[in-house]
Amino acid sequence: MIENGEYPPGSRLPPHRELAQTFNAAQETIRRAIAQLQTEGLVETRGQHGTFVQTRPSVRRIATDFYRRRPSASKESTSPFARSVAASGGRASWDHETTRETADEQVADRLAIQPGDSVIVTRYLYRYDGTPIQTAVSWEPAALTVGTSIELPEEGAAVGVVTRFDLINLRIDSVEEEITSRPPTTSEAKALALPPGVSVLVMKRTYRVGDMPVETADIVMAGHRSVLAYRLMVT
Repeated sequence: MIENGEYPPGSRLPPHRELAQTFNAAQETIRRAIAQLQTEGLVETRGQHGTFVQTRPSVRRIATDFYRRRPSASKESTSPFARSVAASGGRASWDHETTRETADEQVADRLAIQPGDSVIVTRYLYRYDGTPIQTAVSWEPAALTVGTSIELPEEGAAVGVVTRFDLINLRIDSVEEEITSRPPTTSEAKALALPPGVSVLVMKRTYRVGDMPVETADIVMAGHRSVLAYRLMVT
C-alpha cells in the first residue's frame, strides 16, 4: 500500500487497532510489521502523533567501475563519489576538513608505516541532492604527499585519489574494500539523519600502488540509501 501510493510520503498510517481489523491480524503482528517497515526506512514513529510514511530517499548506486581512470578528454568528474551520484541521477556535494596528525597502531598497520608517523587526515560529510548520505575519514602517509601538488586532498591540483597520485607518478593499480553492516552510532545517526532502525554500511577501503598502500579510509553509508554493485573479472 505504501509502494503503490495509497499511503504517500508524509501521510499518517491508521492506528494499530484499525490496521489489525483491516488485515484480520493481531495487534502484536501489526506492531512487528510496523517495526520491520521502520527498519527498512519506509516509516517513522513520532511518539503520540503516530506512524508516518517517510519521504522516499534517493538511492545512490556504487559500482567498482567508478574507480577507473577518466579519459583525458572526458568531462566526467574525477571523484568516485561524484561519479556514482551522477550515475544515480543526483547532485553531489560534500564538506571536508584536512589536518596533519600522527598514525595510531591501526592506521599505521593499514598504511604499512610506523605508529607515530605523520599522516594527512581528511574528514568528510557527503550529500546526495543536499541530503547527508555518507561520512568518511581518510589517511595518507605524509611522506608521500607533503610538499607536492596533492598534499591537500580537496584543495590541490586534482580531486580523487587515483587522479591525484597519478600526478606524482604513483600509479594506483588496486583498490581493496571490506564491507560490513551494523547499527549506527548516535553521532552517525545524527550526521546522516537516519530514521530509527536503519543500519549503516561500513567500508574499509585501501588504495595500493603494487603492494604499497597510499590511502586508506573508513566510509560509513546510509544503509537505506546505498546500493553496492560489483562486476568482477573471472580469470
